[in-house]
Amino acid sequence: FRGDAGDDSTLIPRWESLRVAILRKGFDTVKEEAAYTWFNRIMAIRILAKNDYERPQLEYAAGGQQLPLIVQQARRGHYPFLDAKAQARLKTILSDFSKEQAVFAILLIGYCQQHPLIKRVFGGLDDYTELLLPDDILADGGFIHLLNTTDAISDAEYKEVELIGWLYQFYISERKDEVFKSFKKKQKAEARDIPAATQIFTPNWIVKYMVENTVGKIWLDKNPDSALRANMKYLVENGENAAVETTSLIKEVTDLKLLDPAVGSGHILVEGFDLLFQIYEEDYFAKEEAVESILTNNLFGLDIDQRAVQLARFAVLLKAAQYYPDVLKKDWLPHIYAMPEARPFTQQEIMDFLGRDGAVIAPVLTE
Repeated sequence: FRGDAGDDSTLIPRWESLRVAILRKGFDTVKEEAAYTWFNRIMAIRILAKNDYERPQLEYAAGGQQLPLIVQQARRGHYPFLDAKAQARLKTILSDFSKEQAVFAILLIGYCQQHPLIKRVFGGLDDYTELLLPDDILADGGFIHLLNTTDAISDAEYKEVELIGWLYQFYISERKDEVFKSFKKKQKAEARDIPAATQIFTPNWIVKYMVENTVGKIWLDKNPDSALRANMKYLVENGENAAVETTSLIKEVTDLKLLDPAVGSGHILVEGFDLLFQIYEEDYFAKEEAVESILTNNLFGLDIDQRAVQLARFAVLLKAAQYYPDVLKKDWLPHIYAMPEARPFTQQEIMDFLGRDGAVIAPVLTE
């Protein structure tokens, strides 16, 4: 494995899962999925540190040494997030300065494996993506170096929840250009092309307009004297002469459902969270109760792109943390899901699903 003797008993099963994934999805798809999975995880670690929710791990220490803090701390004996096997592997190479890439890989994988929020939002890490960290990730011009030296993202921007959407839009921009060029050549889009072709970051004023005239309007129908009306800049009021009697669609705020069926990076749900939290405050909920209820009862999202689902979940939790920071330590996850891809079924699979009692409708399903 990359010129070194294997010392990890889980290596062979992960190589096998990688082989199967390439056979099933194709090399390019697996490569792209691994790239965005690591991009998401690394950016999440960086954003959490920049917002003071976690201690810095990927930043360079003061003094000019271009080595992430997570490696420097490990050389001082601090790596509590590693299990016993990982610690044993680390100790054999920790003092070898030619093995910094391998040291960083063990530490980063271990950190992500034990981090409850990273696991919850971006999925478990015990899979083949562990094998696919770039060999040059610590080199000059590599990703970690770029992350620490670029001025493309300011500290203030790291505190903007919308940063997730901006990063995603930038990440897929080249792929989006390629897909649109293929459209001009009369080429048909494949399933993997659709996310890049259809993801558009909605401007904030449009999102506010949508949320205020749905979530806001429904709440005002129930509570016409609500003080929140004055803060809804984009609310469309009924005309002065319009005698319109409105019947409330909800009995309680927990009945109000906001679904974004093309959630992208979660911008609409993030804006919806802000307004819903104000509604809960007006309804005398405590902060913790309000945040839990919004995540449980009010917000829902779907997308065809798994990476968008991951980023939307993370964005919504970051927004929730602005009101109740301990949400990041809870076992709470927004109701945001990837829609399954369509696939054909064999006649036998249909019959096995229907069973004897349902066999009568088999002809309809197999047409």
